[in-house]
Amino acid sequence: MKITFVIRYHDGASKFHGLNMYYGADSFGGMAEAVALTTHAIVNNEILTQTPSTKGFSLDFKESHEGSYIQKFILEFTDADAIRVVEYLRPAGFMELMTFHLASPLGLNPKIESDVAKRWFRSYMDDSETLLERLSRPLTRIHHPVSGQGYQVTLFKSRTPFLSFNERTLDYLSGSEVNDRAEELLMGVSRFNARTGTGRFIEDEQSDSISFSPLKAGLTRKAKSLLANSLKDLAEDRFTQVKVEVRRVMARDGRTKHLILQAVHEV
Repeated sequence: MKITFVIRYHDGASKFHGLNMYYGADSFGGMAEAVALTTHAIVNNEILTQTPSTKGFSLDFKESHEGSYIQKFILEFTDADAIRVVEYLRPAGFMELMTFHLASPLGLNPKIESDVAKRWFRSYMDDSETLLERLSRPLTRIHHPVSGQGYQVTLFKSRTPFLSFNERTLDYLSGSEVNDRAEELLMGVSRFNARTGTGRFIEDEQSDSISFSPLKAGLTRKAKSLLANSLKDLAEDRFTQVKVEVRRVMARDGRTKHLILQAVHEV
């Protein structure tokens, strides 16, 4: 089973006049790292620190094309377990999970829509928030032609574009400021890992989710129970809010990137 991708470097803030070899090599390396880490996490439910340790698939260049620099590469699933996962998810479900993890750190808020991908995400990707943190470095590397030459980078599945890396996504990824003022919010829980205390909040059932993590001291048993119960209710089509005390991590454009969770209370 194979999925063909295309990475294209083209006009952004500056007109395309050739891809600098250093910037391009670093961007290619970042793309390979990001796709490999995310694929491994989806099919093996494991976050790796060393990209060469990935298993169950190969990631190889195909022929390149001239122009606004274009490079094809192929993700091929090579062992039975990985193939079973992708057959269960179907390519569309796999791509929803891939897009969610590559795009969320860029402030693009993609949604996981298909039921099968939602089930896999909730049941077999316990360390999703850890993966999102791990992807910060390779995503920054992908943007090297953006920061160095003023281009933009577009990732395609076959001929369909699904993710762009540009000045706006780089600014969101690289800039943040922690608000010193704590706020009380009413939130539902759409994702929670009791071991790490990390997860995602939603304001209502249709809103974009936002990640949260606890202070270094962690969460109390009562707080974990309240968060877990809210998540359980959502899985059973009941939207139950909790009152949370948080500090916002803000992007430079004023959007909230993350919430630092200080306390949880019953409503």
